[in-house]
Amino acid sequence: MSESNANPVGARSDRLEGYPPLPDPSTAPLILIGHPGNERTEGMRLARRAAGLPEPIVVPYARLLSGVPLGEAAREAGLPAGTVPVIRLDAPGEHFGAERALIALGSPEQDDGDELLPLRERRDPYRMPERQALALEERPIRLMHPSQWFRGFCRLLARIRSEAAESWPTASFWNDPAEIAVMFDKRACHRRLTEAGVRVPDLLAEPETLSSYEAVREAMLNRRMHRVFLKLAFGSAASGVIAYQINPRTGAERATTTLDAEVYIQRPGIFYNSKQVRTLDDPVKIRTLIGYLCGHGVHAERWIPKASLDGSPLDLRQLVAFGEAGHSVIRAGETPITNLHLRSRRLSLAQSGLPQSSLTAATREALAAMRTFPGSVSAGIDVLTDRNTGCPYIVDVNPFGDLLRRVQVDGDDPYTWQMRRWLDLSKRGAGMIQGG
Repeated sequence: MSESNANPVGARSDRLEGYPPLPDPSTAPLILIGHPGNERTEGMRLARRAAGLPEPIVVPYARLLSGVPLGEAAREAGLPAGTVPVIRLDAPGEHFGAERALIALGSPEQDDGDELLPLRERRDPYRMPERQALALEERPIRLMHPSQWFRGFCRLLARIRSEAAESWPTASFWNDPAEIAVMFDKRACHRRLTEAGVRVPDLLAEPETLSSYEAVREAMLNRRMHRVFLKLAFGSAASGVIAYQINPRTGAERATTTLDAEVYIQRPGIFYNSKQVRTLDDPVKIRTLIGYLCGHGVHAERWIPKASLDGSPLDLRQLVAFGEAGHSVIRAGETPITNLHLRSRRLSLAQSGLPQSSLTAATREALAAMRTFPGSVSAGIDVLTDRNTGCPYIVDVNPFGDLLRRVQVDGDDPYTWQMRRWLDLSKRGAGMIQGG
């Protein structure tokens, strides 16, 4: 059954600043870079149809990763000659062929095009040659070289941006590729939000200093920050997240995570997302897992005690698009890690028990976070509320975070709502029309 949260906290805003101007959606073709036939692509296709707009022109990631230029791939997919598109990138995940190709693109043989890679002076561990990357076989829960994958993804983003400018100098992006790279990297995103005055959990230490398990523990003891969240800088779906705490008196430690490993003596270990949250107290196991995160790039922040319902920690996924807060879902977890695929419950705002003031504050902070990305239209923003102070904190900005199932606003799913919002603003003009 669908839930409705139509503007539940009075978050509608008709401000036209805070996101890039887009041309009239009824005349500008929409190029959708994604995976044909998956849930996201189909959702956008159906949304365009429901809004009375032409269907998106789907350019497969696989086509671009095979080396075909964006302009050529768009023409193959049906982009009419002489038209200037709006370009929307969707999530590259959930497709092993694309994952493997991105790891290969991040290989040492391809060492150029890193201008969009945050913290690009940092070296990836165990860099995998292109030939070896292309020979990888699918292992559904295994983490396959995340830092090299992200390097490859940033190289693809840079190439898409360059080829779009070459083919259509006045084309618009739904979300700017450079901003997608920043949103995706939790270290860079936290830095941008902090500089803009958006409330985020305190940083344990600058990521460049967290090179090892020992460095993490030393920073925690020095700062007297004995409970932290450690996150793979470019992970998703709780992959590479550790809720970690140490006893300052005894040194005892606990780690709550879905991350697991098989360790070998003469070759690198295998790390994977078990999709089951476990709490560990074995120092050797914990050292291995934290060392893995530090090797690929870790973001470490203060563990904020979340507001809860009947003992279940809560946080909020809030969709923001075109300067307005739309669809939202409360996630009630059995553990500190609240992702819905980890047996967390999906609640409406009313079911959460959070006071109206907390919901309003959370939505306001999500809008503030989105404004720090002025070249982007939308993101799914994760907000938690401190159970002690009631203050909201932004803990993630997901550039592909609009796949929110079974939630409606004004009778529309998230994709249709975004299309109607774009149409509405375009019809009212106010500077929405630009070249092309």
